[in-house]
Amino acid sequence: MKFRPQNIIFIISTLLILGYSCSSTKYVPDNEFLLDVATVKVDAKDISYFDLEPYVKQKANFKTFEVFKFPLFMYNLSGKDSTKWYNRALKKGGEPPVLYDSTQVAPTVVNLERIMNNKGYLKAEVAPKITQKDKKAKVIYDVKSGAPSNIESYTINISDTVFAAEVINKSFRLNRRRAQSSADSTRLSLNRYLSRGNLLKEGDRFDLELLDEERNRITSILKRNGYMAFNKEYIGFVADTIEKENKVDLELIIYPFTQRIGNNETAEVAHRQYYVGKIDIFVDYDPIADGDISNYQATDTVTRGKYKIYYGTRGKYIKPFVILENCYIQPQALYNENQVSMTYNSLSQLHILKNVNIKYEEYLENDSTKLRCIITAVPDKRQGISAEIEGTNSAGFFGVGASLGYTHRNTFKGSEVFNTKVLGSYEAVTPNFSSFKDNYFEIGGETSLTFPRFLFPFLDRDLRRRLRASTQVVSSYTFQRRPNYFTRTVFTTGVKYIWENRGNNTVRHTLDLIEISYAHIPHLDPRFENTLSPNAKLYSFTDQFIVGTGYTYYKTNSIVPGIIASNRRNTNRSTYSLRASIETAGNGLALAAALANIKKDPETGSRKIFDTFFAQYVRGNLDYSKSIRIDEKNALAWRLGGGIAYAYGNNTQVPFEKRFFSGGANSVRGWAARELGPGAFYREDANFNDQSGDIRFDANIEYRSKVFWKLELATFLDAGNIWTVRSSDRQEKGEFKLNSFYKQIAYAWGMGIRLDLEFVIIRLDCGWKLYNPADIPNFRMDDSGYQVVDGYQSKWSVLKPLKFRENTAWHIAVGYPF
Repeated sequence: MKFRPQNIIFIISTLLILGYSCSSTKYVPDNEFLLDVATVKVDAKDISYFDLEPYVKQKANFKTFEVFKFPLFMYNLSGKDSTKWYNRALKKGGEPPVLYDSTQVAPTVVNLERIMNNKGYLKAEVAPKITQKDKKAKVIYDVKSGAPSNIESYTINISDTVFAAEVINKSFRLNRRRAQSSADSTRLSLNRYLSRGNLLKEGDRFDLELLDEERNRITSILKRNGYMAFNKEYIGFVADTIEKENKVDLELIIYPFTQRIGNNETAEVAHRQYYVGKIDIFVDYDPIADGDISNYQATDTVTRGKYKIYYGTRGKYIKPFVILENCYIQPQALYNENQVSMTYNSLSQLHILKNVNIKYEEYLENDSTKLRCIITAVPDKRQGISAEIEGTNSAGFFGVGASLGYTHRNTFKGSEVFNTKVLGSYEAVTPNFSSFKDNYFEIGGETSLTFPRFLFPFLDRDLRRRLRASTQVVSSYTFQRRPNYFTRTVFTTGVKYIWENRGNNTVRHTLDLIEISYAHIPHLDPRFENTLSPNAKLYSFTDQFIVGTGYTYYKTNSIVPGIIASNRRNTNRSTYSLRASIETAGNGLALAAALANIKKDPETGSRKIFDTFFAQYVRGNLDYSKSIRIDEKNALAWRLGGGIAYAYGNNTQVPFEKRFFSGGANSVRGWAARELGPGAFYREDANFNDQSGDIRFDANIEYRSKVFWKLELATFLDAGNIWTVRSSDRQEKGEFKLNSFYKQIAYAWGMGIRLDLEFVIIRLDCGWKLYNPADIPNFRMDDSGYQVVDGYQSKWSVLKPLKFRENTAWHIAVGYPF
């Protein structure tokens, strides 16, 4: 059966008929009701349904896209004969009907009233409204919030029995990094020190969640100042509402430490500060073979002051300075929870170590009790081999790719990671997949060496320790053969730095210190060469040097993959990411050429280095994306992005590999990759080089909804295009103009299926053109028998639903598009 539009319409109609014929109450027993709706309505403007919905005890069947109960629909498609495999499969993949349980209503009312009270609405009332009809029940919890209670005053009260007198009277430095100028302005009493930066302000709503955050803040301060045994359970609040209308006087109280002095007896004593005495680090510890740490048999020991590093059967496989550089716990200093977290995170980032653990033991030193810090780590495998085989889909052409890689995780005994990989791919662009000479072929290799620190002179030691940094040296070589177009080899090498602040891993910086690329074109097909403009041939399909530098800024409020954040809780209902980058190339070579008095080529007006043209340009990108979690199975995501590349000096056009393209799995999905734009450009014989540009714009919005098992559906709307900075005869109507660019933004919509395997997401998206900005001409025969342009086709592709093949693009990809 051919895949025609009428076939799709028939399939969809059949499914809809089946859906209506399979009643949603098919498996609801007599005298029972399907819980059709269970929702919350609240009149408070600062509290939404999403805040209260988790506290509803019984929820209705899940709705895909918040519209259709697809899992229940699947379950109802099954027959009652459980001996047939397809009935069992439908029931397992679907969701059985949720039967209304009246006993769950009262606990839900209690839950909702309690949560409203916790959020400061002390007079809130919840009235359930229950409707039962046609074997379906609807339950609406109507929440009347009443007036909220607000904080009128907030104080912190510390009793003399809670901390030692010398601690209470001690003055704390407000900012330890400041120069010691005015002691009065930089030192505070304990009360004022704890009050500094408090989260509870006059006029705030009396919200218990906010109170709990304040408890966490105070606890964190004390744990950074030696109070290892302190926890937030020692903090309480006294709220005074007597003779106050919707007002609360709030007092924070810290309770003494409860110490056990007998079998059933306790005593209240002052909280105690702990000092770290010595630090023992076991970098070759096997908990199964070694058992208790006291049984550890060291083959070598390195002592640095109060630090001791113990090596086992592997010997001194990692250099001591690498361990000490990543240990932030200070001997002879107060216990500091931040130092523990930073040490744990830092050591865990060393690829040769795994299962890092930190614990403390008390011991006596000169009649005083101190802490012995014990750090253990299990060494990882030094070497590894990986192999990958994958299917590819580029611009609708299918192929296969494979790679073989080797990894060494401790190249110079400093947890340096050496990676090398050989990879190749073969892509069919003709009906005959086995015709090797007529299809795309690519083979190459890449290597990288990553040092887990800055390799740069004159950097301050404090700066090095504040930053989690790595230095990468990378090189790659690629051979590409594109029949009927070109054969090209590309060699690239460079050095880059990647770093982030250890106290804030939501921001990451990447500096490409230098990247050198050399492209060699041994063969250019004459027919393809004739389609190129002089500039396109000179700057994109001629031997060329690209020597550049670049910087990328990345920020997110979600936990960065691969980063351990023991102190952070990612409870946001919405997450975002911002990526901005800029790169420039050719400036150093242009200066060298000018100093060497290298003459410009008389034909092209460009200079050469080593008899090879070099690129000179600047290129910037900016992308912002956000994902909003509606509930546990639905999310809304959107992205806005753009970029510009501009050639100058030695160039009048940006090299092909640095230009932008539109369409494809991560752009406007109604078009295949490199098939959209620039602007309103259209030519029937256009090639991939013609459909590239210097300016990019992308806007996408996507609704994601889980269905069952690991399957997820999505609907999306995409917009975008590319444009050229300069006009070109080969790209007519492709130039960016302020008075017309907005008319040349393409629109597409579509649906997708995603398989979420946790470690990877595989997706299939189908996009349909809504608005095609290309000026596609209509032709007619004139009186002389020649074809002439007779107007242009309608740009609203959505009005041409029967042109399914022309207006549809399929995309197979890995990961979300943004």
